[in-house]
Amino acid sequence: MDAIIGRYRLHMEDTGLILRHMSGINFDLTPAEALGLLNFLSAYRENLTSFSERETDHSLKRIAAEKAEQEDEQS
Repeated sequence: MDAIIGRYRLHMEDTGLILRHMSGINFDLTPAEALGLLNFLSAYRENLTSFSERETDHSLKRIAAEKAEQEDEQS
């Protein structure tokens, strides 16, 4: 069974769960590791839900990190 979640493709095999990022990085999780990840996500579900509910203020100006560092050095 396959699923796509955001930038990740998940594939369940007999040996465990394969989590593949669109950049090509693969995480081959054993069943125990997959269950550990599930337990971790379940424990922090409320926090994760609150993060996803926050909206970005699109009226804010985007500043690149390098530019911000240069401005800090100049002042």
